[in-house]
Amino acid sequence: MSNASIVAGTKIPCRVNRTLDVGDFSILHQLTWFNMAVHSNSEYAKGTWFKERSLAAPIIFVVADGLVHNADTVAELLEGNGYSIYAYVGVENVSITKPVLFGDTLRADAEVVDFRPTKNPKINLLKYKNKTYNQRNEMVIEYTSSMLCLKKD
Repeated sequence: MSNASIVAGTKIPCRVNRTLDVGDFSILHQLTWFNMAVHSNSEYAKGTWFKERSLAAPIIFVVADGLVHNADTVAELLEGNGYSIYAYVGVENVSITKPVLFGDTLRADAEVVDFRPTKNPKINLLKYKNKTYNQRNEMVIEYTSSMLCLKKD
């Protein structure tokens, strides 16, 4: 295939959904040091508008991006078009639109926004948008990621 098949609107297949439970919350917050009371103290969280602990925003991003990259779906898209991932270079326009709570099941809906050459003829820039939803079909996060992609010989 040629890179002509990676164009704006190309869907990036997301093959899994992920239910987050109490154990996920605990380990993710401990590993990332996001231990604010709203995330780590159930008694404190009862007094918030969530009424329970919520997942920290940066962790929502990590889980959402993991859904996009699960089973190497981005790598597979690039590979089929003669490219490989060279570097993850940026994230922009991140919006957390709903809280993620215990038991929420997340699914990602990702698509290519742009795929274009850079000054280096062997490297292209890939931009994709991820919108991740909970089991109630409410969007919980939206953002655009940028990656450099190396043209294979």
